This record gives sequence, C-alpha cells and structure tokens, in this order.
Amino acid sequence: MDLSRRYVYVAVAVVIMATVFAMTGSNQGVGTMVPTEIDLTAPVSATTCSACHARIAESRDPGLVFNHGTHIMVDCTACHIRTAHEAGQTHSPPMVTCFACHGLVHGAGGVIAADSCDHCHTEVFELRPATHTDDWVETPHADAVERAGSNECIMCHDARADCDTCHREQEIETPRVPPIFLRTIPVVESRPSVVIDTEGPVTMGQCVFCHPDIERGEWNGVIFTHDVHIARDYRCATCHETFPHRPDHIERTDMLSCYRCHSLEHADRGEVATEECLACHPADFELVPADHTVVFIERDHREPAEENLVECVMCHASDFCAECHRGERELPDGTMSPEVIPDDHRRVEWMAEHGGLFLGGQGGCSICHTDESCARCHETPMPHPTVWLATHTSNGYSRDDCKVCHQDRTTCQECHHDAVRDVELLAENCVGCHPEMATEPATDIQVMGLVEHAVHFDVEERVGRPYRCDDCHIGLTVARVRGVGQHAFETQAHDLRICYDCHGNLDFRNVLIAPWPGSQLCRRCHDDLNI
Repeated sequence: MDLSRRYVYVAVAVVIMATVFAMTGSNQGVGTMVPTEIDLTAPVSATTCSACHARIAESRDPGLVFNHGTHIMVDCTACHIRTAHEAGQTHSPPMVTCFACHGLVHGAGGVIAADSCDHCHTEVFELRPATHTDDWVETPHADAVERAGSNECIMCHDARADCDTCHREQEIETPRVPPIFLRTIPVVESRPSVVIDTEGPVTMGQCVFCHPDIERGEWNGVIFTHDVHIARDYRCATCHETFPHRPDHIERTDMLSCYRCHSLEHADRGEVATEECLACHPADFELVPADHTVVFIERDHREPAEENLVECVMCHASDFCAECHRGERELPDGTMSPEVIPDDHRRVEWMAEHGGLFLGGQGGCSICHTDESCARCHETPMPHPTVWLATHTSNGYSRDDCKVCHQDRTTCQECHHDAVRDVELLAENCVGCHPEMATEPATDIQVMGLVEHAVHFDVEERVGRPYRCDDCHIGLTVARVRGVGQHAFETQAHDLRICYDCHGNLDFRNVLIAPWPGSQLCRRCHDDLNI
C-alpha cells in the first residue's frame, strides 16, 4: 500500500469514529451525552454503557488484548449477544462472536482480522478451557459434540490433524469432522423492557436486575441487610440519595448517613438503632481508620476536626477528647498531652457569648466539654434531652438561664405567642405571662421589649381602638418596617423607622397620630442623652 492511500484510509477511519461518537455520545470531554433512562434488556449500545462506565476502551482482563476503539465500526450487538449485566453476573461476548471476523478471508482483501492466539491473548492467559479436563479426550468431549455439534471445536482445532486422525487411530466409527468453521452470529432474543431512571429516586427495582444477591449480608467489611431496613419502611433514597453507579465511580453510602439513626435517641422510645461497632462490622474489621497515624493523633487531627467535627463524634465521645485536651492522657510517644485552652476563652466576653456560638454549631464545644461541664453553671440540663420541648414549660427553670444561649428568642416567641396571635394589645392579655407589664409607669419596666409593648396599652383613648399585633408586625417576630419585613433580631428595640410611622406623623386627615417626634421619643426613656 502506498503512503498516500494509507493516509486516505486513516483519515476516513478518523471521520467515521468521530461520527459514531457524536451520534452515540462519548463520555469523554465536551458534549458528553449520558442517558438518564436505561433499558437493561435492550440491545447493548455505547450510549447505555456510558451511564456507568466512563472508560470502556481497554479490557480489564490481564489475559485479554482488546480495545473497543479498534472495533468502533462494528455494531455492539455483533459481539454482545445478550445483556451485559444480569443476575449478579457479567456476560462477556463468547469467542464464537470473535471468530465471525477473526480468521475470515474477505475476497481479495484477505483476512479481516488475525486468528492467532497471541493476537488476542497474553502469555498469562490459560488457552485450554476449564471444561477440558484431563479426561476430556475421552467420553466428555464426545458428549459435548453430541449436544452442541463440532462447529465451535474448529475455532481452535484443525479437523483433519486433531480430530479425524485421532478417530482413525482409536478406530472410532464417526463421520469426518467438517474442516471449515461456519461463522454465524446468534440471534439476539427480544425481551420485555426493564427501564431504570438514574436521575430518579433510588428504588430496589433499579438494583435487583443486576444484583440478586443484594441481601448477602456482608459488603466490604460492613454487615448489612436491606430487609431489616425495609421492614421499618425506610425508602432506599433515605441512604442512597443518588443513583449509586456513576460513569467514573460508585457512590457508596457513608457512615455519617448511618448515624442519622444509629445511636439516635427517639424521645421516650429509646435508641432507634444501636451504635455498637460489631453490630455492623465483622470481628476482624480494622476499626481505626488508616489515616489515624501517630502524627495524626498528636498534631494533624486539628484541621479535619475543625472542618467537620460531626465525623469525629461518630466514634469519639466528648470525654475521649476532653481527657486529652485537658492534658490528662499519655500520647503514643510517652509524653502527656498538652492542655488546650482556646484564646477566645480567655476574654471577659466569652461567658456571655458562648451560648450563641454553641447554638450556631461553632467552636466544637464537645471536644473538651462534657455534659458535666455545662451543669456546673447551667441549672438546665445541657444538652437538652430529646423530650425537652414538650416538658420545658413545667420544669420551673429560670428564663435567665435560657437567655444564656437563646439570645435571639424568635423561635420561642413564635410558639409562645401563638395562642394570642389575634388578641388586642391590652394589659389583661399580657400580664398573665408577663406580670412585670403591670408596672406603672411602663417605662420603669426593666426589659426593653416589654416596655415598648406596655406603653401602647392606652392608645384606645387616642386612636379609638386598641392596637393589634399586625399593626406593627407582619408576623409575631417580623417587624413591618417601611413595607419590608425584618426579623426582630435584625431591627432590635431601637430601630426607630417603625416608630416614626406614627410618632410625629400625620394621618390622612392631617391629624397627629402619636406625639413625641424626633429625639423627643428617645428622651421618654433616656433622660441622659447629649442630643
């Protein structure tokens, strides 16, 4: 073949391959087209494979020399005569489909593809089939030929030299074996569609077609059975948030998902699921992660703990960390752990600020502090029991104790005020829960929020009706400020924009709505202002 003709063939091949990839959707690079709906029983195609296999070019079998790229002009179903994955097995193309081309002489063009063993198999491959036992040459091979014929034998054997010669020597009366291998492609059986949606919620129906052994009990060092969880009516998507098989990896459920139930105390019903290690891991499982080296324990665990403390507390209780951070544990190198006191804990403001930081999930208090640490100061059980919300009103705890953490009481107010959501702003509707609001004058009340409400008890004489909550609030904790709703913790008591909607302002009749415009309103409570 001259050089110019070779270039033409190469160029044509490149164009054909590019066209095929564009039509089927390559999983490499820009323009990737990975289907979301896959028919598991449909004829095999590159498009359906790409949903789970980003790379299918080279064979993963060390004994096989194969590349899809060199076969790209051949339809997938010419080799894959059945569904590739089913019932826990991977069905590779049988060698009979290879011989539809390998060894075939195509007119003047010669052999389409070589049929020598080393063309497709490496030295580590055992050429003799496993069925060909030591006694294969005797009765077993005769029975196999009687069942399936001798055509497949001729893929490897020379009929005259290997078969007929032996039969004559053994004086076996049998017809001569046909010397030519008849190349045929099995007909693909049509089957009802089994369609899964890889972008839809994960269900058992998406898995059992390929994984009939899904209840086998142990998976990669984890003891797990689906039926125990199905019996509790858990949906697959509770743990498998996305379809597990992706083009370049398998998304396995992490242990953090397990801990949403394991070790969880469900009010007075007790523990939802145990957190005992051996309940989910076999006895020979190495529980200590590989990255927990001596250096990690002594120094390097700080950064991952600060980034994602919740993963640490899956295995480590607070007293485990506290003992070391207080300088009470011997390290692997024989020295005692140094005492760890964060710099911000030394500030005077820390005692007043730490409650809000705790509720905000900042700081990782449990690294050093146990429940007993909180109990030294708090009369309220810390952290609160799971039944706390239902019983906290009857326990007689001081509100001052609550305020240490609950500085923004938006959530409290929404619940506690729900029963009086539609009542009028009158003293008799408030003093039952806030007796200090009966104070005269109202400006002597110590809590500013209560002052603001109490001074408006007597507006009925001037306005003609009592105020209602929604005169100033969109919701109980959301102020109506110039038409823009802001939470109380954003406006606080001194956001005067809402006050001046009435104070010093005129109504549509040009009548003053409320007295004390400007700084006069401030002086009602603050007589020491230098303004």
